[in-house]
Amino acid sequence: MADKKILILSNNAIMLVPSLEKSLREAGSNLKFTFKTDYTFEEADLIFIDYSLYQMGDKKYADVLNYRSKLAFLTALIDHIQVNQILRETHVSHLIGLSGPNSFSDIRDFIIAFFTGVKWTTDTIMKSAKFKTEKLIKSSEGMPNDIKDLLAGHDFSIWFDGLQDYLNLILNESINNALYNAPTDEMGNHTNRELNRKQPTFSIPGKEPLVTVTTDNKKVVISVKDFYGSLKTKEVFDFLPSGEVKEKEGGAGVGMYLIFKYVHKYIINIDSGKSTENIFVIEGDKRFKWYLSKEKSFHIF
Repeated sequence: MADKKILILSNNAIMLVPSLEKSLREAGSNLKFTFKTDYTFEEADLIFIDYSLYQMGDKKYADVLNYRSKLAFLTALIDHIQVNQILRETHVSHLIGLSGPNSFSDIRDFIIAFFTGVKWTTDTIMKSAKFKTEKLIKSSEGMPNDIKDLLAGHDFSIWFDGLQDYLNLILNESINNALYNAPTDEMGNHTNRELNRKQPTFSIPGKEPLVTVTTDNKKVVISVKDFYGSLKTKEVFDFLPSGEVKEKEGGAGVGMYLIFKYVHKYIINIDSGKSTENIFVIEGDKRFKWYLSKEKSFHIF
């Protein structure tokens, strides 16, 4: 099997390449990779580029968006407004934060997922779960109690005070999206999207969104999975607001925006016509300011 050609366009390439090679060896992957800084966009199987290089407007990077299917931006940005803007303007499916201690392992895991086609799940992200809760969501009316049950039993004592307020918001927004935006009829028409969020909605038996909350000593992983698979990749970017929004506003885009404000990794697994899974990773910290300063990453698989 020929080596997979990975193009690295980064100011930190000298440091990134040996660290990634070592990390991939330690992961025990059977795939063979060759990292270079001089592959052309055409011949590379996967392209990593610092968003700052693309943003500079250098002509040699001007065509990189023509290769979105194999493109991943690298960025040290932590501000959700700026990250939101990058995604909206570029429609890139993979953006990886470089400002945290997990950068190399995140890139390594993404490389393996990209070439094997194995989507990220709670189990692949959370290698040694400490506690897990799970619920099928039957109605918007019962959601407050469902969220309470989902958070019960988890040990949040190692985190900053107020974390559960953020988890409540993330769960509320993501479950509402699954209840109001995902359902479609047999013709593919959305049945609940135009409903006012104050109007109760009930899941069809067998189509209830499945929500899990998993914790260990380092992170919280939330998964919200609907069984319609009606979300289209293009819609993800269309939903994103063009600027700052208020938390009292509603809608799919606002929900996504607010979720990304409080999570560090946002992963969307799309199985068209079958299911859509939104996975949110919140990295742990005792101090609120360090929680806010962690990297932002985004993936659509």
